Amino acid sequence: MILTPGQLYFINEQDIKTGARSNYYKIGIVRDAEGRDSKNRLLEHQTGNPRKLCVVEALNMPAVEYIETNLHYLFARNRVMGEWMEFTPAELQSAIAKAKELKIEMEANLPDIKRAEELKKVASNGTKLAPTHDSQYWYEEILTFKEVINTCEEVLAKYDEYLYEAIEKGVAAPGVAKVQQRAGAKKFDEKLFAAKYPEIYAKYSSTTSDVKGPFRITPNKDFVPDISSINSEQVELVTDFMDMLKNADHSLETGFALHEKHLAVLEVKQYAEWRKEIADIKLRVLTNDSEGIEGICTWKRENKPVTVFDKKTVQVNYPDQYNDCVVEGKATEALIVEPKAAAK
Repeated sequence: MILTPGQLYFINEQDIKTGARSNYYKIGIVRDAEGRDSKNRLLEHQTGNPRKLCVVEALNMPAVEYIETNLHYLFARNRVMGEWMEFTPAELQSAIAKAKELKIEMEANLPDIKRAEELKKVASNGTKLAPTHDSQYWYEEILTFKEVINTCEEVLAKYDEYLYEAIEKGVAAPGVAKVQQRAGAKKFDEKLFAAKYPEIYAKYSSTTSDVKGPFRITPNKDFVPDISSINSEQVELVTDFMDMLKNADHSLETGFALHEKHLAVLEVKQYAEWRKEIADIKLRVLTNDSEGIEGICTWKRENKPVTVFDKKTVQVNYPDQYNDCVVEGKATEALIVEPKAAAK
C-alpha cells in the first residue's frame, strides 16, 4: 500500500457567461512530495477549458493515492471520463462524506499499516500463538470478504464472456468494451543471461540476505460467511447481475443495463477488497514475530540469501550480450471493459 500523504480535491465547472454550475466534478490528488496543492492543480486544469473551474472541497489525506483509487471505484457508476464524475448535489455530498470516512478509517489504521510493513522484515521466532477473540474476528472478516470478492470475480468473468459474444456478433453496446490485440512484452531474462554469459553474470552479481516469507490464511471449508457484514443493497446488486446474465440477450438495451450493473459490482468488489485488506493488516500485527496463529494464519519469515544482479550497468557495458537475452512474450488478446458509464 502506498502511504504517501497529500490532498484530495473535488473540482467543479462553471459556465463563464451564465454562471451556471455543471454536474461534472473531477476527483484528483496532489501528493505532498510534489510541493503543490489543489489551487496549483486547478490552474493546470483550467488551461484550455472554456468553463471556469473551482475547488469545491479539498481534504488533506494519508495514503492519498489509495483513497482516491477507492473513491473512483466506489463511484464507478458516476464516472463519465477519466477522473471526471457526474454527480447530483446529493451524490456529491455522499462522495465527499465517503472521502472523509475513508480518511478517518485510514488515519485510525495507519499505525497498524506501518507496523505490518515493518513486520515483513522481521524474522519469525519459531513459535505459534493461540487464537484470541480479536484474531478470530479478523480471520472471519477475511474469509467473509474473500467470499464476496470471489463471487464478484465469478460474475464479472461471466460478464466478460457475454461481452466477447456480443463483440463477435457485432452487437455490443457502444462505449462498453473492445477487444485489443497486444504484442508480446519484451523482457530481460536474467536466468538465460546467467547461463549464456556466466563470467559477466558473476562479475556483476552480489549476494545479500533478506527476510522473506508469505503470509497465508488457514483455509476453512466449513466456514459460513456472515453476509450481515455487507448491506442488503450490495447483496442485491450482485444477485441481480447474476440473474440478468443467465437470460441476457444481446440487445443494446440489455447491454447498457448490464454495464450499469457491472459498474455496481465493481463498487462492491472494491469495498470488499478494502475491508479484507484492513483485516489482513490487523492479523499480521497480531501475529507479530511469531510463525502464525493456530488455525488462523501462518507467517514464517526467514533470512534468505538473495542474488542481486546489476543489469543496468550490464546493459550499458555489454549491450550486445544484454540484448541477446531480451525475449518477447506471446501476443495476447485482451478484453478492455470501460470502467465508466457508457454513453447511450
